[in-house]
Amino acid sequence: MVRPNIKELKARGDVEGLIGALKDSDADVRWKAAYALGKIRDERAVEPLIEALKDSDEYVRWRAAEALGEIGDERAVEPLIEALKDSDEYVRGGAASALGKIGDERAVEPLIEALKDSNKDVRKGTAHALGKIGDERAVEPLIEALKDSNKDVRKGTAHALGKIGDERAVEPLIEALKDSNKDVRENAAEALKKIVLT
Repeated sequence: MVRPNIKELKARGDVEGLIGALKDSDADVRWKAAYALGKIRDERAVEPLIEALKDSDEYVRWRAAEALGEIGDERAVEPLIEALKDSDEYVRGGAASALGKIGDERAVEPLIEALKDSNKDVRKGTAHALGKIGDERAVEPLIEALKDSNKDVRKGTAHALGKIGDERAVEPLIEALKDSNKDVRENAAEALKKIVLT
């Protein structure tokens, strides 16, 4: 059987062909199709990509989540919220990132919940997503996440608090200036500048 040529389909902007490739028996073809659809950003791909969030292959689910974030269609919000509970950390991280890009407020509470994920990369991506959405409900949970055991999570959290710009974060960010990690201290200083000077 001849496999679809994803590069060719992408170059031609053949959205229908790529949507068809999401059903291929080869997982490699499916994830490459999902990735290509994310780059093309055509709304016709939204429903098929939502379907691909249920794929048996975690790499396909991850790429589908990322592609939905690239397209930025609000129809993907609820399915992506569901994907925050996926068994695979890449899928959960991809879903968090996508929700941040879409920026829909329905994602705030589920993302706050995802700040407690067992995987540090998911927690970091979730902090970034909450910073992008900029909803004040995230301020207290992010302040809590400034004490995360992982330096990258603390760094991302400081950045997110700077983006939201809520004054409740001033004291905790001043505290974060004493963090053992240089990057965390720098991000806390940047965040403070944004909050205090704007």
